[in-house]
Amino acid sequence: GDHRDLHSFPTRRSSDLRQYKRALAQRNNLLRYENIKLDELFIWNLRLSDLGGLIVADRCALIQQLNQELPDIYRGLSGTKANIRVEYISKNRTENYASDMLKNLESNLEIDIARKHTTTGPHRDDMNITINGYSIKDVASRGEVRTVILACKVFEVNRLHEISGNKPIILLDDVFSELDGSRRRSLTSFLDNSQVFITTTDADVVVQYFLQKCHIIPLG
Repeated sequence: GDHRDLHSFPTRRSSDLRQYKRALAQRNNLLRYENIKLDELFIWNLRLSDLGGLIVADRCALIQQLNQELPDIYRGLSGTKANIRVEYISKNRTENYASDMLKNLESNLEIDIARKHTTTGPHRDDMNITINGYSIKDVASRGEVRTVILACKVFEVNRLHEISGNKPIILLDDVFSELDGSRRRSLTSFLDNSQVFITTTDADVVVQYFLQKCHIIPLG
C-alpha cells in the first residue's frame, strides 16, 4: 500500500476517536434533559454515525491484517496447527455501518432516553477470537488464552515497528507462569531482538530461557 497512508493511519484514527468521544458525550448530555430537542439530537446522530463508520472501517482493516498474520504467530508460539481467527461483533453491519448506526440511533431513542446513554455505536461493539471455529471463551485453557494474548502483542509490536521504524519496549507481567517449556522457548525466539522487561516470581526461569541476555533487578 501507500507508505504515506501507513504513517498517517494512527494519527487519523486517533483524531476520529477523539471527535467521536466528544460527540458521544454531547449526545449523552442531551439524553439527560427532560425536554429533548429532537432536531438537535438528530445533528449528533448524523455526526456520530459518520464518525462511527470511519472508526469501524479502520477497525475492520486492522482485523483483516490480524487474520492474515495472527494465525502464523499463534502457531509459532503454541507449536500447534490450530486455526485462530478474529471476528468483529456489532449490531450494525460493518459494510454499511454509518447508515445502520443512524437507523439504530433513531429506533433506539426511547431506550437511550430511559438509560441516559447511547446504546449503539463503536463504543458498544466487541470482538471475538476463535480457535478452530470455537470461541476461546468456551474452549481455551489459561495457557492457550495467554498464548493468544501474546500473539496479539507480537502482532502489535510488528505493526508499531513497521509504522515508526523503531521497535517498542515490551512489558510482560509474569509471562512464563502459565506457559509450558515449548511455548516458553517459542516466545523467547520472538522476543530475541527486542528490549523486554519481565516481572516474575521465579528469576531462574527467565535466566534459563534468556541465558546471559538478561539483567535481574530484585524488588522488595
